[in-house]
Amino acid sequence: MKRSLLIFLALVVAALPAFAAPSATKAVKAESDGVTTLAVNVTSDDEVYAVIITGAAIDDVRAPHGWVGVASGNHVMFMTGDNPVKAGSTVAFKIMTTEPSAALKVSFRGKEDPIGNPLNI
Repeated sequence: MKRSLLIFLALVVAALPAFAAPSATKAVKAESDGVTTLAVNVTSDDEVYAVIITGAAIDDVRAPHGWVGVASGNHVMFMTGDNPVKAGSTVAFKIMTTEPSAALKVSFRGKEDPIGNPLNI
């Protein structure tokens, strides 16, 4: 009985996917008239269909091809139906803000459920 339980546990551990949670980095891309363009670069091993960013006063957004961005105040949600962040790729989401040094909180969603934990960048 113990041996079969150990074999079962070994199979379960070996069968767990080796996916890493999505990651995000922030980079300053341009500055003009007091407005800074921040690029939030997202990489994931899971397909990401939505990226939610909060924390800085948002003046405007630029969504990647196949994505839409909806912003209000210090909150923006980028969404897609057909062009998710895929394993091994990085997608840049651009935010225009007057607060380039503000801490950002980034959350991720798959087709239906959240992926990983929110990140502070």
